Amino acid sequence: MRFKETVIIGEKLNSTNAKVRKVLENRDIDSLLSIAGAQIDGGASWIDINAAMLMDKELDAILWAGRAILDRFDKGISADSPDTAVLEKCAAEFGERCIVNSLTADGEILGKMMPVLSQAGAGVIIMLKTAEGIPPRPEERLGLAREAAEIAAGCGMPHGKIFFDPVFQPVATGSEGLETALGTLHALSDDMSDFHRVGGLSNVSYGMPKRKVVNRAFLAMAVSHGLTAVICDPTDSSLVDTLKAAEALTGVDPGCLRFIKHYRDSRKG
Repeated sequence: MRFKETVIIGEKLNSTNAKVRKVLENRDIDSLLSIAGAQIDGGASWIDINAAMLMDKELDAILWAGRAILDRFDKGISADSPDTAVLEKCAAEFGERCIVNSLTADGEILGKMMPVLSQAGAGVIIMLKTAEGIPPRPEERLGLAREAAEIAAGCGMPHGKIFFDPVFQPVATGSEGLETALGTLHALSDDMSDFHRVGGLSNVSYGMPKRKVVNRAFLAMAVSHGLTAVICDPTDSSLVDTLKAAEALTGVDPGCLRFIKHYRDSRKG
């Protein structure tokens, strides 16, 4: 199965950013919608909301922000939390307009959460790692994906609701991790093509100068290896240009029609 277009999940509503944290703490709806709207204008179809820095107010902040965004825009939200209890409550609240970000591929966690998410109609990002760590070889990460797919099949979750994350690691710590992630994308594309393949792009450039340049270059590489969704900054117009060009070059955009439309739209803007 070939997905028609790369899904963009906007990353900019993240409470690790002090300004965003204040927006969430102060319930500043105008600023919230401005940040979300700018990402949607850049091509995002899902808006990631991370409120982990608010600690015990995390859930309330995600619910508030999610309701406000969904009331204003015809897009979805990605509820981003390391706490499975928060993810479960967000899935129940937002249903099919929500992706939970994210679960590890531990069987116990997936066995508990996947039926809940399936019943709610929510999507899920599954990182191909476990409590034991990140497998060092693509075939091991692919094995985790297959095990997760079996659990998902048991509770009737559609393949298109599942986003496998091969785990993008910072290039500053060594290129081997990214080589393995690219190999995993290729393997997933070959063997599990009905499932989305997603990655957090900003992880790649962490600790590097000219981070935007690094992100753009790796995005093109990842699309060529089978990436179908990306968590990124869609307000970086050059990044979106790179994505559209990569789609055209790899056949995701047959006839380059979307690339040409993107070019014309950008000229009008």
